Amino acid sequence: MPAVNVNIQPEIINWALKQTQEEKLGSKMMNNITKWLNGTKKPTFNQIEEFSKKTNIPLGYFFLQSPPIEKLDLLEYRTVDSVQLANPSRNLIDTIHEMENIQDWMKAYRQDLGFDKLPFVGCMQGNKNINLIAQKIREDLELDLTWFEKNNDAREAFHYIRKQLEACGIVVIINGIVGKNTHRTLDVEEFRAFTMTDDWAPLIFINAVDSNNARLFSILHEVAHIWLGQNDLFNDRQYRLTEISDTEIICNAVAGELLVPKHIFLNKWELYHVDIFQKIAELAKVFRCGEIVIARKALDCQKIAQTVYNKVMQTSIENYKQMQETKQAHGGNYYTTMGSRLDGPLIRALCESIHMGRTTYTEAYRLTNTSRKTFSEVAQRFGGIE
Repeated sequence: MPAVNVNIQPEIINWALKQTQEEKLGSKMMNNITKWLNGTKKPTFNQIEEFSKKTNIPLGYFFLQSPPIEKLDLLEYRTVDSVQLANPSRNLIDTIHEMENIQDWMKAYRQDLGFDKLPFVGCMQGNKNINLIAQKIREDLELDLTWFEKNNDAREAFHYIRKQLEACGIVVIINGIVGKNTHRTLDVEEFRAFTMTDDWAPLIFINAVDSNNARLFSILHEVAHIWLGQNDLFNDRQYRLTEISDTEIICNAVAGELLVPKHIFLNKWELYHVDIFQKIAELAKVFRCGEIVIARKALDCQKIAQTVYNKVMQTSIENYKQMQETKQAHGGNYYTTMGSRLDGPLIRALCESIHMGRTTYTEAYRLTNTSRKTFSEVAQRFGGIE
């Protein structure tokens, strides 16, 4: 059967190119694209289908007369107004849409069953007092001042906070790929986390590609956004000191206070009579957080100079990159991995809704990117009845 040529608007091809990295397309595809754009060759249907798969752009988009307008309200709340997020990747776009579907389902479920609005969403709106905001969050999440001492490290601390958030009704999803596609890894340089506030089903998404220390800071940063009642796309790569909005400065400070309470920090600081960088490293262990967080607290408390903070930040960046480069692929229990990505209350709500006849199994599998077997295993782990 002869190849079928198709008419694709150059504007669509140029738009699609901006959605992906050229190296992912390969030299053969790029050579073809050049010829399509200069008019010396027309693409075949099979070539456009391959282009669609490599860019993760729906095939139907290629046959439009002009690029589709994909409105992503969340981009308005990005931390840093970067060129990169002016043209978000398909991975980010698809992840946001996936989370919107989950949030819409959970909101409808809770409203249908007569749930009240969650009282803490936006309860600190307009408040700029860091200590008051942090104290309110502690009260609502039932965190004592030294909650971090209950955990051995940042990983444990993250899961502890996540558990407290889920108990309050916040949906927390963590993933390092789009859905279950291991070939579509999320880029931590593009975003660390995002928050979609809602009175019934606020949702936090954490980029699992990030380090344990960064995830811990990110989740508390997003918590502050929920209490302030504002969406957030956290793409501030290293918690910059400039170029961010007043709200971001507040949320960073609240996260820092929740992790490292100021008066406890000042007391601990005086106990260590060692080199300044060693002191920062030791205190990071005490508070179960990253050295950047300790250095920032020390800078705010005028215990270190800006040059020291800059060096700690640069060292942390280099250490993280080295860790990523040397990280070995390792096996693990598939169902445990799936369970860590998904939100416990969401799974239990889906199970209950299925048995009430409100939700089909097919819908549950779609929302959670699972199959019948996987959903059953995950449901059992979360105490859902499947």
